Amino acid sequence: MKKFRRIVCMISGLALLVSVVAGCGGEGKAETKAETKAETKSAAEDGTQADAGGESSSDPIKIALYGPLTGNNAQYGLTYQATVNALCEKVNAEGGINGRDVAVEVFDDKNDPKEALNVANLIVSDPEIVAVIGSQTSSPTLAAAPVFEEAGLPMITPQASHVDITPTGEHIFGIASLAPFEGGVIAQRMVDDGYKKVAAIYANDDYGLNIIERWKSDVTDAGLEIVDMEEYISGQTSDFTPLLSKIKEAGAEALYIEPSYADAAMICTQMEQLEMGSVQKYACSMCYTDSFLEAAGEAAEGMKVCNFLYPETTDETFLALKKLLEEKTEMDNIDVYATNSHDAFMLLVDAMKEVGTGGDAIAGWLADVKDWPGACGPITFDETRHPDKQLFWFQVEDGKFNYLGQ
Repeated sequence: MKKFRRIVCMISGLALLVSVVAGCGGEGKAETKAETKAETKSAAEDGTQADAGGESSSDPIKIALYGPLTGNNAQYGLTYQATVNALCEKVNAEGGINGRDVAVEVFDDKNDPKEALNVANLIVSDPEIVAVIGSQTSSPTLAAAPVFEEAGLPMITPQASHVDITPTGEHIFGIASLAPFEGGVIAQRMVDDGYKKVAAIYANDDYGLNIIERWKSDVTDAGLEIVDMEEYISGQTSDFTPLLSKIKEAGAEALYIEPSYADAAMICTQMEQLEMGSVQKYACSMCYTDSFLEAAGEAAEGMKVCNFLYPETTDETFLALKKLLEEKTEMDNIDVYATNSHDAFMLLVDAMKEVGTGGDAIAGWLADVKDWPGACGPITFDETRHPDKQLFWFQVEDGKFNYLGQ
């Protein structure tokens, strides 16, 4: 049991964008946190009703949320923020956590591992923060997770799914399935659809490299011919035509596109310009978002996208979340980023209602949870501290995601 937090070691003059949502009533505007605390206090950890940072029971319980609020992946982080803010407001209106309000402090890691590491050090320097949600992609999460584990601070990532994240330690959990699982499902769909010559274009980052290996292995084992595989640097590559021209020349019948929605939209648009309409496009769950449809427009038509959420579900938890977000936000399509951030936040809330704010107690409660009612279905964490998930298939038709089945 660690009873201390690391004192942050920061480069002089570093400015991190954070938005503080006091009592969850903020508008999410970015503010600069110019100073950090040089001294930390030990959190009381009696395993039942420990107070955050040793403060009185009337003080708010602080949860940190970090993710990309700016840059190419901002839509994902902003979805986390809007969802958690709405849930926090609802929890407080219903009495908070055993009578104490919840406050969420939001940090922008800009989808950058170095920035995520700085954010993590800043978070653990605040003894009032008792748990963490984040980040969105694997590379920033891999950078930050060891800092939280060393501090004994529970962290749940809503979406990052690299196989090496949760092995960081017993305080680290993930809501999404492991990345290789999704890669295997996409490979099987290509096999089932009858394609023989396939290709892939993927981001050269931790997530992309993790998921593409499973896809490559599965399509090869199934006897498909991989005619080309092209990698690029996410956030830096904007002209994909040289890579796509190679794929076209190689005679690919189907293409797996493994990037964020912003990159995928550019790829689809440039495929249209290169007259690659006969190539069937496949994408992972990162593209199941209204932002992708808006950015890609007609170029997205026909793309097949897998997703962990079936929007027509009658699940009570999902419907309650959908109703809340329709009332409190401008979201039209409740995607997996909303459902997974819901699950991360509400799991922490329920854990603290049962066992208090001690880091070890929260992690122990999470590890033992069985069939907890998540917005994407019941959650039971396995030995990897990830839950089992189901994937559903959709195809873009007339600018909308049309459900195809599992």
